[in-house]
Amino acid sequence: MSYPARSNPSLAFACAALCASFATHANVTTTVAMATQKRRTPAANQSASAPVSNAPQRAAALMQEAAALMQSGRLDEAEGVARRVVELVPRDANARNLLGVILDQRGRAAEAESEYRAALALNPKATNALANLGVLLARTNRPDKAVETFESVLRLAPAHGQATFNLGILYAARGDYERAIPLLERAAGVNNNAGKQAAPKTDNNTANATGDLSLLLALANAYIHAGRAKDAAALVATVERAAGDDARTLFSLGLALAEAHEYARAAALFERTNALRPNTPEILYNLGVALYNLDRLDEAERAFNSAAALAPNDPNVYYRLGLIASARKQSDPAIALWQRALRLRPDFAEANFMIAEELFKHQRSDAAVEFYERAITHDPSKQLYYIRLGAAHFRRRRYVEARAVYQRAAAQFPQSSEIQYLIGYAARGEGLYDDAIAAFRRALEAQPANADAVANLGFIASERGQTAEADELLRRAIALDPKHYPAHYDLGKLLLRLRRYEEALSVFERGLALNDSDPGIHYQLFTVYSRLKRKTDAERELALFKRLEEARKTSSGDAMPTPPGATGEPAAAPLELPASATGDASKPPASPDR
Repeated sequence: MSYPARSNPSLAFACAALCASFATHANVTTTVAMATQKRRTPAANQSASAPVSNAPQRAAALMQEAAALMQSGRLDEAEGVARRVVELVPRDANARNLLGVILDQRGRAAEAESEYRAALALNPKATNALANLGVLLARTNRPDKAVETFESVLRLAPAHGQATFNLGILYAARGDYERAIPLLERAAGVNNNAGKQAAPKTDNNTANATGDLSLLLALANAYIHAGRAKDAAALVATVERAAGDDARTLFSLGLALAEAHEYARAAALFERTNALRPNTPEILYNLGVALYNLDRLDEAERAFNSAAALAPNDPNVYYRLGLIASARKQSDPAIALWQRALRLRPDFAEANFMIAEELFKHQRSDAAVEFYERAITHDPSKQLYYIRLGAAHFRRRRYVEARAVYQRAAAQFPQSSEIQYLIGYAARGEGLYDDAIAAFRRALEAQPANADAVANLGFIASERGQTAEADELLRRAIALDPKHYPAHYDLGKLLLRLRRYEEALSVFERGLALNDSDPGIHYQLFTVYSRLKRKTDAERELALFKRLEEARKTSSGDAMPTPPGATGEPAAAPLELPASATGDASKPPASPDR
């Protein structure tokens, strides 16, 4: 079976939310200092009850007091003092920013945002308020607005370190590493001039010399995802040395490597972290994931069992143990483990999906349908779930039901060429050729080089007697994908019907090299050899056809009988769905983050 790449370890130890990686609020002490520099310090003998004309000076002193209270964790008192400052100087942007930071730290995001925006209304160039607003926007799941905000900060203050780092993190989250990496390099103090390998500014490997480890870790992660292997390797080594025995940093580094499919290095880091922090379920779980992806199944199973002993109510561990059982071809134990995961988490879409896959793999398509439907109910965002549900219907030649599933998917994924192709393919199965043609053409609009869609248009043209068009389309499909078996099969049949036997034989022989287990290709070779009076070859191919056809019926229980012609010939070219739909794959799908 073919699926997406195996899943990555979850962010179980490091903070999962994007904003957790962000630099904290713009330095409040700096903000207060700016305010006091603009005003004369009050005279030593002035009291707190000085006349209103001394309000700015009193406000500056109270801002210092509020900042000190906030930094000592006395947020309730800090808020009270900050509100007094706002009452004294309601048009002071720094006072509004300070109150916003305190409210933000108290978890009152809406009020904090109001104060930041009030500060910016008073002073549109207040970079600290703008940077704080950017952090809040990112933390409240408004990344596009956060990007715009941090970009504004850097236009006003190009050297603003926190905005530099935060914008780099946001670009990386978008997958825009071309923009992210220069910002993260600048924030982390890494030199990478003229294409030379990135390196910290100093050879000293201490954390202080190389900059904050979280910055270096973020940059290493960006290098990994951008495919800059040498830069990543150098920085990963630096981070690992600088981290020493810091389990959190080592674990986070392991997660970054695993996310980039560097499972061997990730497993080594998780093992090291496990030695530093033994009996931690999250570490054992992620160690198991890395080992599983290395096909070290026995070791992975031990890690997951250890995690399960420590966290017996974690459904993800049983999901993973089910994947191991499935990889060992232990179908019933795998299903039992996924059922256990579902008892702990009934809305576990991936567990439902894997049960369906296991049933489908063992020719139990009717039973699989229920679990595919459950997977879609719990997570309608996965295109693969719809594709595989439609395939379950397709296997039973329930083309109407299959097309209905793919039309549901088209509403969810309107730009998907593959879904449009599958709609057309199901319509072809129903014999609705006009509907099929329309869907295949939509697929080609989205993906002009879609060989499947071109080949199917060629098949329909051939069925309608449009031989010249069919010939052109089928040859174009083969040009797009020289290993496209159905296009070879249908082109050979077309040439056979046109009595171009030598050409047909050449095409069928190329098709046979692509798929010698299909009974149909042997029947077609029997026919063309018969026309060419090659009796021995014809008899051989007929015998192969009969043997393979009987084996197919036995293995499938004749669940999908091929409509025979007078001599047992398959009535049409074999309907072969794409690998993602047929389940012709060996790896399980991506699993959930924990």
